[in-house]
Amino acid sequence: MASAPLRSCIGCRTVRPKAELVRVHAAQGGVVAVDLDGGPGRGAYLCPRRACVEQAVRRGEFSRHLKVALTSPGVDALQELIQERASRKVVSLLGLARRARKVVSGSGAVESAVKRHSARLVLIAADASSRSVGTIRALTARSGIACHTRLAKEELGAAVGGAPRSCVAVIDPHVAAAVLSVLAKIPAETEAGGSPRVEAIDPTSRAAPRRFGGDPAWE
Repeated sequence: MASAPLRSCIGCRTVRPKAELVRVHAAQGGVVAVDLDGGPGRGAYLCPRRACVEQAVRRGEFSRHLKVALTSPGVDALQELIQERASRKVVSLLGLARRARKVVSGSGAVESAVKRHSARLVLIAADASSRSVGTIRALTARSGIACHTRLAKEELGAAVGGAPRSCVAVIDPHVAAAVLSVLAKIPAETEAGGSPRVEAIDPTSRAAPRRFGGDPAWE
């Protein structure tokens, strides 16, 4: 079996599988653009960590690696761009899952899927009330099913072809893995004390979110 292609992060210089990194490239107008799916032409790569984004911006690594004069992006602006691209990709994947009947939506249907252990991933709307999704959060925690807060209710509803939804559940392991792979590319913030906040997730099945720091893959 061929090994996965590797790339070096322009922030921390760590070599990692290309699929785990965020690809940036030069766009028209001399600005930095983000492409989560890869693409033609010269690109540079970043770890999904805010610290790496900060280092790359501070040292002016984008122009140097992309071999073109670029307007240096701000850290917050670049992180927001990565988040926007990730959200757009998640919406696309949910749309594909809906057409394949691999997703259920609405509190009742999602709760039922979690109880049956058919849910592989639960996405909760960022603007959902704690009352409407509290039971689902508790159930996913007990069952070890990955649960993420992403998109707004209107965005989740549009992604699955309906009215606003407070939550959706992906019931296909391959689609769940693809969504988790995209979510893993959103730069993690750094908590007080300098420990990065990340989640340990098994994208092919279920895993309970947990926090940890000091992992050499992220440091």
